[in-house]
Amino acid sequence: MAFFKAKVLRQRKDGMYVVYIRVTQNRKSQYIRTSWIVDDMGLSKDKQDVIDPFVAEQTSKVIARYYNILNRIDTQNWTVKEILDYIQKGKDGISFSMYARKHIEKMKARGQERTSRDYKWALYSLEKFAGGDEIMFSQLTYSFLSRWIDSLSQTARSKNKYPINIRQIHKAAMLEYNDEERGIQLITNPWPKISIPKEDTPNKRAISPNMLRKFFAVVPDFSRFTHPLQELGQDVALISFCMCGINSVDLFFAKKNQYHDGIFHYNRRKTCKSRSDNAYFEIRVPQFIKLTFEKYLSKDMESPWLFDFQDRLSTSDSFNANVNAGISQICKKVSPDFHASLYSFRHSWATVAQNGCGASLGDVDFALDHSTYKMARVYTKIDYSPAWELNEKVIDYIFFSNEDIDNREDSGKSFERMSKYNLIRGEAFISGECVSVIEDSGFTNVEQVITILLSSLPDNIECPTKVQIRITNLDKKQVRLYQRLLE
Repeated sequence: MAFFKAKVLRQRKDGMYVVYIRVTQNRKSQYIRTSWIVDDMGLSKDKQDVIDPFVAEQTSKVIARYYNILNRIDTQNWTVKEILDYIQKGKDGISFSMYARKHIEKMKARGQERTSRDYKWALYSLEKFAGGDEIMFSQLTYSFLSRWIDSLSQTARSKNKYPINIRQIHKAAMLEYNDEERGIQLITNPWPKISIPKEDTPNKRAISPNMLRKFFAVVPDFSRFTHPLQELGQDVALISFCMCGINSVDLFFAKKNQYHDGIFHYNRRKTCKSRSDNAYFEIRVPQFIKLTFEKYLSKDMESPWLFDFQDRLSTSDSFNANVNAGISQICKKVSPDFHASLYSFRHSWATVAQNGCGASLGDVDFALDHSTYKMARVYTKIDYSPAWELNEKVIDYIFFSNEDIDNREDSGKSFERMSKYNLIRGEAFISGECVSVIEDSGFTNVEQVITILLSSLPDNIECPTKVQIRITNLDKKQVRLYQRLLE
């Protein structure tokens, strides 16, 4: 059972005393400040009791209201803090906005600065919908939240991301304020009945190989400044693309001890806090970009940072904004309709690796440092060299060929236009039995192979009959199957 009493603590410099309500529960006390003050005449001789008639009457009313609140529930096992929270805030008085801001600050302190921004914008959206910057938990009803989510229906990602963020904050508050074992439920949970829509499937951000070649072929405008925007944007895009699409934030915060023996070691900052392996990855810096990579290495012996980006830009956001501004300027030189950001080069690397170099989606995920094969990562000492080899293939595809994924010819047509230098094997089958084989070079198309193969069939074959033909380009390791009617 909680006990309340009007008390003063210490005398102010002007000789007056501020009156408090002392709350005692299980021999522990806390104080609630009131707006009333008294002088020595309003206190008993031992200064333990408030005897001013008006103040004593007002504090008695407050104490009576507190008892009235607590008499409605069983608070025997509550702590004094829980008593204070309940009588001051109650079910209707706990501020969601205030709790959310504290939650977001805690996220920042844990190093989740980027994620905390999403939560901040989600809170801003909710408060804007509510028409004020102070939302109480009691306002977060099924009806209110459903109407807020409906107001986001025209957005691509926010309609999914914002409600999820608000729900996470709400769940954290329930864990802190509620105690089901002791029957304490200061915050109700409306979320089980609420349906959160899925986000729209985003447009693919990948840049075609030919546009990538044009982008990297641009010569930035001359500038008297060190590392002007165009040069910075193009160089960082090149470094990112040629290092498995590494993100700008991982370059910006890279320290000198992360680069040695030609290998860059890093923990992907976007997911390092949520993965058991801390999103660790190693990427060999290709010789192709070595000069560009080393151009930005910090020359300050006292600086812990690997690159000199920190010398001019104070945050990773400003660095990313400058890089994207430079990329935008280069894009305009390629084509007025060409738009890209640094993240587009990460998408492009993945697309070229899978569609241009024949990598599996698992190989692409691994090279992008995605959280795949979680249990394998626990048990295995990771060999990162397959990602390095795939990265070299992507570089070779873009900078040492003129193929374009979007406009590639049908593979069957490219097979049919074989080189006369290729060694070709032709096999003819009738009812599953091989009846003729040729193996030679000098062919330039499939029809030449088929003509010679059919002319070499045994004379005792009855006509008409269907002949199945398998042609193998032994140099390219390509196989195609055909059928002809022998009349």
